[in-house]
Amino acid sequence: MKTLCWKCRGIGDPATARELRDLVKECMPSVLCLVETQLSKQRVEGLASTLDFDSAFAVASSGGSGGLCMYWKSSLNLQIKTFSKYHIDSIIMEDGKDPWRLTCFYGEATRTLRHLSWQMLCFLRGESTLPWMCLGDFNEVLCREEHLGINEREGWQMDNFREAIDICGLCDIGIRDWFGPLRNVWLAGVTVGSGWTGR
Repeated sequence: MKTLCWKCRGIGDPATARELRDLVKECMPSVLCLVETQLSKQRVEGLASTLDFDSAFAVASSGGSGGLCMYWKSSLNLQIKTFSKYHIDSIIMEDGKDPWRLTCFYGEATRTLRHLSWQMLCFLRGESTLPWMCLGDFNEVLCREEHLGINEREGWQMDNFREAIDICGLCDIGIRDWFGPLRNVWLAGVTVGSGWTGR
């Protein structure tokens, strides 16, 4: 089973939607998580058939920022458990395998409010003991080397994120990029809990 998470930075633009369709066709994921959809719940969920998915669950954006969506194939038994502007939490049950948990996460974009994201992440940790994969755009990095951009990251920002990751028992498994250095595709961060070992 493949899971793909993409920070689309607005899916309403036809060129972005076309790029997403190409990405889905190329990777053929069973689950697709979109971060920063910047659209209403109905419009994002309405893209499911266009992207060749059977089901969708979206959280609307707030103004021109945020928005999450999880699409999945009918071959999966995926149940949405909870959601907020920061997350969509689900349980996945595959035939012949133990159930596991998938969370699509979007960290608070406003730096001074980012602690609210970490509170939500820690709350989610206590909701289940299943093996857990949490992916998305955390809007933070664990170390300065991960940051690409003009704005320097403050040490306390990274410290707070690291503390939340530690409390949750998550570890960064890095970003897997299938596309090489020339393609401008933003893939999201992935963290997994200790129960994930051996999956």
